[in-house]
Amino acid sequence: MKKLTYLALPLCFAATAQAQSSDKPRSSTDGTGYIGASVLLSSEYLGSADEEIRALPYLSFDNIKGFTLFGTTLRYRALDIGTGQGLDKWSLRAGPSIGYQSGRESDESENLSGFDDVDASIPLGGFIRSTIGPVGLGLNIGKDIAGGHDGVTADASIGTFYRAGNFAIQPTAGLHWADNKHNDTFFGVSADESVSSGLNTYDAGSGIYAYSAGIVSWIEIEKKYAVSLIANYRWFTGDASDSPILNASDGSRNGIFATLGISRKFDTTKW
Repeated sequence: MKKLTYLALPLCFAATAQAQSSDKPRSSTDGTGYIGASVLLSSEYLGSADEEIRALPYLSFDNIKGFTLFGTTLRYRALDIGTGQGLDKWSLRAGPSIGYQSGRESDESENLSGFDDVDASIPLGGFIRSTIGPVGLGLNIGKDIAGGHDGVTADASIGTFYRAGNFAIQPTAGLHWADNKHNDTFFGVSADESVSSGLNTYDAGSGIYAYSAGIVSWIEIEKKYAVSLIANYRWFTGDASDSPILNASDGSRNGIFATLGISRKFDTTKW
């Protein structure tokens, strides 16, 4: 599971923007789940120039008694108001969330020789998602409770949604902020690590560490199956982009994630 960092993608809204009249905003994917398999391409760790391809199971669902799972983030709709989703509608959802972020092992890079391994993190916090006509806005904040980086992260996004028949695409743009604990864990170099690796000592402070652009797209087949593509590209910035880890011979100021999957739809409205 350690390669799943980028699965926690910042989504503006994970459901189709279909206009409906109701007291609460609903979408055509409410009460719908998908289970299947996918092929994942991702950077080996934050700041790595090397990618890895893996096969993974795929599971997602939207609004099972208020719970939504996408990627490695589980959310609960404690607040769910608005007129619906569509060109002349608006919606606002908010509530608690919990996710998963992979760590890093020193043997993944020659330049990380002598570094301490970074354990996986579980960010616990909350989210806000809003749609205003065709525009979606999102914010997710979490504090690691598993002892991985022990820091606070915040991901903000903006995007839109387009559907034509059984094909849909959702492009997004994101901004990623973290405190000094998170940034120093992944981008900093301590005095001891400098001696063992040969990299210069470096202290990464809090701030915006990356920008991203991504898409979520899928096509439904015979109303029972779906082929999906999820892709995300990150540009590291601020203290992160100046890190000796990213500027080492096997480091990179960019990061990539892409997954292609096939899944079967299932109905959860009676659960």
